Amino acid sequence: MNKISCGQLTSALLLSNAFMLMCLSAPVGKNFLAGTLISFVLQALLCIPITILYKKGFSLSAYCEEKHYLIPCSFALYFIIRGGISFLLVWNGAEQLSLPFSEPLVTAVLIGIVCLYTASLGLQAFARASSVVFGILVITLVILLLGAFKRADIANLPLSDEGTVFGNTAANLAMADTLPAFFVLMSFTKDNASPKTLMFLPAGLILWELVIFLCITVLGSLLPSAPYPFFLLTSVSQPLTTQRADAVYLILFVLLCIVRITLLTVLSAHIMGMVFPKLRFRSIISLLLMIAAAAFFSIINYTGGIFGIITILHFAFAVPFIFCFMIKKHSSWKEKTET
Repeated sequence: MNKISCGQLTSALLLSNAFMLMCLSAPVGKNFLAGTLISFVLQALLCIPITILYKKGFSLSAYCEEKHYLIPCSFALYFIIRGGISFLLVWNGAEQLSLPFSEPLVTAVLIGIVCLYTASLGLQAFARASSVVFGILVITLVILLLGAFKRADIANLPLSDEGTVFGNTAANLAMADTLPAFFVLMSFTKDNASPKTLMFLPAGLILWELVIFLCITVLGSLLPSAPYPFFLLTSVSQPLTTQRADAVYLILFVLLCIVRITLLTVLSAHIMGMVFPKLRFRSIISLLLMIAAAAFFSIINYTGGIFGIITILHFAFAVPFIFCFMIKKHSSWKEKTET
């Protein structure tokens, strides 16, 4: 797999995080602002073992070459599960955005075809596409700010106190599945010892705090009844009186969905390739498993919750933390250029 730059890493992870923000269905208020801040601080602390590990020269590919398959397979399974949850979020969000294809199966097939094509181009092509979508995200945020600025009322901020700070911290942390993706992507990132690899965290924090702040101050009394705060915010915050900007948000939602599912597909398929080199059609297998997982989660009404936090702590912190102590003994796990 070809290397990507730190900027491309940031774009891919930030876009994946932005998709989760658009699909946020939890009640938000001033306590959610505080919980989000605490959550991102915790995420930065969880990334410490990852950054230390890669500064020591760790390579996931070299690790798999020694026939260590359990942890890589668990990562692939994790990405497939998160992909399934992503499809489920798309199905739910499609109803709010009035997409022209609201049937779950049709939505999954159409998005799956685009993701399959994008994944087949490789990580570098995906990373370049992510940079383009990042530009669209910035433009969309500018449009949102133009529409929300004149409707924002700071007096609504003290009135919103949905949930507790601890509960909102846990809710935000449960959605931080970019951390396991960060761990795997670091193996394919140029200058992965640079502090710039962590830029997706402060950028994500600014994005979340800005959008949540706008939801609170613009929506006011409408906020408690909003099933999807971001979608209601975009509906209320229109920059022009004669032309609605709904199409812009619709395009962004679809693009973020494609970027996120493609990222998870690329990662799971590549790990499958490291474990089973002769396995063909890995991207197709990953996507089909994601769609099957989404259908299953829809039946059992799975939402993640505490299981999401446990898996993030395991893949983003516990595994890298253990590897940090083992890599000195197993120097063959390092990049081949260093040995």
